[in-house]
Amino acid sequence: MDDLTRKELFLVEMQKVHKIVDMLVNKYDLQGQVINVMLTGMLSTDEFDDPVLKAVFSLDVESEDVLDEVFDFLRFSYVFPAEEDVEFDSENWYKEIIDGLNEQDGFDPSCN
Repeated sequence: MDDLTRKELFLVEMQKVHKIVDMLVNKYDLQGQVINVMLTGMLSTDEFDDPVLKAVFSLDVESEDVLDEVFDFLRFSYVFPAEEDVEFDSENWYKEIIDGLNEQDGFDPSCN
């Protein structure tokens, strides 16, 4: 399989992951409550060596103000990555869920 085909197939699989998130929001009846901003892609270059982003995305926000808040959160998280600190357990709540999933017998994170 050539490199281009492999990358395109990866993006097709990632689009399935994005759809799964949408399905989970619907399953738990959380439309309008869940903020979802997901982008998965790869940078390449065009014939002029300019960067080109080839990506799939899903976006579910109620307003531009909320989107700005999400971007602020991402910028802050990028500049100041979260360090594990007992004082800030509320910022690391998801780690217990991941640890629990990893401990389950037969847990398969794949979409197959």
